[in-house]
Amino acid sequence: MDRKQLGQQRLGEPVTAAFDALVNAVDQQPWADFRREPVGYYFSKMLGGWFLRLADGSLSDAQLASVTRSDVLAASLLLLRDMFRHNAGLLRPATANGGWVDPLFTEVATEVGLPVSRLADDGRPYELDDMSACGWARPLAAPFGFPAEKLFATHSAILSGAREEFGE
Repeated sequence: MDRKQLGQQRLGEPVTAAFDALVNAVDQQPWADFRREPVGYYFSKMLGGWFLRLADGSLSDAQLASVTRSDVLAASLLLLRDMFRHNAGLLRPATANGGWVDPLFTEVATEVGLPVSRLADDGRPYELDDMSACGWARPLAAPFGFPAEKLFATHSAILSGAREEFGE
């Protein structure tokens, strides 16, 4: 198997599976106010772009071959959930709070066969302004061999871009 196929199998397919499960879960909800555009923006720029490039550029062929599906699913869902936490009002403008976000991601984790415990955290959005507080990024970046600071910077910038592009 060549490098491109290996990357697609080990990284691309689980990232896409996480996103597809999220789209399906949202489609099952009676949310007339849900805005898809910011989610598509985040997915294409962050998960489908920077995250895959950072991981691919940091892993040797042997390391790439040993990346687990659960690590890719967990990182994808944690980043997407944080995007939803930071932008709950942008994604569902007619909804008073973001109490719908965590239950949605519990459902998505279950759908993709990821233990819900892999999504456990303090229930708050990740810090995006102070890189010295990027502790959240370390466990997400570690399986993929790139610096947590790069994950912090790209996630933060793309979330800011989504807010600027779609208005919050």
